[in-house]
Amino acid sequence: MRFGTALALWALVLFLPGLSAAQAHQPTPAPRQQQAEDTAAVERGRALFKSTCGFCHGTDATGARAPDLVRSAITLHDDHGNLLGPVIRNGRQDKGMPSFSTLKDDQIADIVAFLHHQADAALHSAHVPGDYPLAKLLTGNAEAGRAFFYGAGNCSQCHSATGDLAGIAKKFSPIDLQQQMVYPSGKKVSEATARTATVTLPNGTKYEGKLALYDEFNIGIMCQDGWYRSWPLTDVQVEVHDPLTAHRELMDKYTDADVHNLFAFLERLK
Repeated sequence: MRFGTALALWALVLFLPGLSAAQAHQPTPAPRQQQAEDTAAVERGRALFKSTCGFCHGTDATGARAPDLVRSAITLHDDHGNLLGPVIRNGRQDKGMPSFSTLKDDQIADIVAFLHHQADAALHSAHVPGDYPLAKLLTGNAEAGRAFFYGAGNCSQCHSATGDLAGIAKKFSPIDLQQQMVYPSGKKVSEATARTATVTLPNGTKYEGKLALYDEFNIGIMCQDGWYRSWPLTDVQVEVHDPLTAHRELMDKYTDADVHNLFAFLERLK
């Protein structure tokens, strides 16, 4: 597995169930917080997965008659349940997977939580210690990394080697620095880079807030007035603001050389 692909497993956010069409324009109580893993949701999802999917995919989702879902590209690239949700609900008839249209939104969310938990556990089962020798990681070319930072990677459009990244090699261990540069994580990062959306109704009314649900059918946001609202995508115009868009796009573009070269450059920033 390529380094960049493996690190995509850090994406552990879940999607929230939307409201019915009749409730779409009415404020509702705030949904549960999804910033950290919901242990209860994972366990509910584990039980649901075992009873509905385990016969084919294995009770731990690592595959049996059907493919391994822990290392599946769909799970690796899933964001807010945008990929896993529709597959669980609609199935893949061409591949012999039945639909589970009787499952409720919160049940599908629980299964998604379980799959992300399994993917994260698989990553940590091959955990690299924080004190892993720097010499073994410095296999790249720092000058080539500098060129990528200011060139093809477009990193300098948002970051500065003498500004926000100054001294970054002192803030993180070598292995953590590699992880952070590919997919930033942590409480402060999550708060600063949370995805938001602007939803415009047919009458011109606009709502803005943190993105809580965004799949092929619905959009849901935690509005600035503290209420959670959701709408069918067919009824509104949506503009999503994602500060980590550049990082997400690079996940599919990084070569192993890019990662090692960029790390060698960042490791100099002490």
